[in-house]
Amino acid sequence: MILRVLLISLFLFFSLQSSAFSLEPVYSLQDCINIALKKNPEILASKATVNKSFFKIGEARSGYFPQIDLSLGYQRSYLENKIGEEYSKQYSAQMSLSQTLFDFGKTSKQVEIQQQFYKATEWQDRDTVLQTIYSVKESYYSMLKAKKQKETAQEVLKQAQRHLDLAKGFYEVGLKPKIEVTKAEVELSNAKLNLITAEKQLSQALLNLKVAMGAVDMPDFDIKDEDYAVRKLNENEAIQIAIERNPQLQAIKFNKQASISTKELVKKEYFPTFTGSASYGYLNEDFPLDKRWTVFFQMSLPLFSGWSTTYRLKQAESDIVYYSSKEDSLRQQITSQIKNLFVQLKEASQKIETLKIALKQAKENLDLAMGRYEVGIGSSIEVVDAIVLFEQTNTQYWQAIYDYNVTYAQIQKTVGWVE
Repeated sequence: MILRVLLISLFLFFSLQSSAFSLEPVYSLQDCINIALKKNPEILASKATVNKSFFKIGEARSGYFPQIDLSLGYQRSYLENKIGEEYSKQYSAQMSLSQTLFDFGKTSKQVEIQQQFYKATEWQDRDTVLQTIYSVKESYYSMLKAKKQKETAQEVLKQAQRHLDLAKGFYEVGLKPKIEVTKAEVELSNAKLNLITAEKQLSQALLNLKVAMGAVDMPDFDIKDEDYAVRKLNENEAIQIAIERNPQLQAIKFNKQASISTKELVKKEYFPTFTGSASYGYLNEDFPLDKRWTVFFQMSLPLFSGWSTTYRLKQAESDIVYYSSKEDSLRQQITSQIKNLFVQLKEASQKIETLKIALKQAKENLDLAMGRYEVGIGSSIEVVDAIVLFEQTNTQYWQAIYDYNVTYAQIQKTVGWVE
């Protein structure tokens, strides 16, 4: 007897273990965001762009340092003239150094421009991160809505099946006409079709979430329910923070500053550049080679370049006007967008509170209608109406949850919050 109990216990244990290992993993919203930050190709490409911009600063700084070259050469030539043929050869080895001595701040201004472009690229990268996080959130809440719609469809199917079973029982004992059974069968068929549609929408929502995460090939998974909670936000404070932290706006500001610096750099092209160079080496037709060295100082002053400097100056001025206008336009768009989002957030919050009560009432109404029908005092129409009301209210409730969470995620993206 003890051995039999032990064997049964071991069988149940391994059965539960195998079934547990076969379950799909369950991810929270933060889990999905973390995966996206590591795997999404848009973020990886954005990071590479930031690195490239950083290396351009180093390239600009190279103007502070001397340029050193080493050359080794061998030349053999042939000359034919009236006297006859002549061959000559020459060996050379030389090291040269050149250094900009003074350029009226051109090099430093080039470094400054690249630093401003780098900061703009950093803000653009932040915008990519925020956009990716928003896409994950939107897809996550869309999947959550689809998941709840599937659960609703399953509950409706369960109630429709129960209705059909009751209708058949009443018909068999002569308490209900055949049409009651037929209506219940139609209702059950519609419930099955709705469940098929809900399953398809859930599969599509899961795929969209994987795409947002940048992990299309990862195995299927389930998601956790995100608790609904009203966020206390101040509209004016959100607008002020957005003006200071919105990545698109900040990127435009640094691009405008780079254009101002570019204008200053172009103006410096009217000034001369002082450079110095030196070389040391050996040269001769045969060994041993003769030693030689040279030192050279030069001032370069552009006198006429076909008005190219003037045109570059006008281009920089046009860029300044462009970015200034874009900055003003985007600031107005951000203010308007946040105001509209707060209106939508308030509307969704009010809907949720109302639908939460309506959903409870719809479930009670369904239970009452099914109970009345079960004891033979209710009608089939009453049951169908109760099931439809329950389904519609459930769908509206989770749509309101989706609207609230996605609207809040839009506010976070616009303001520049990374959460």
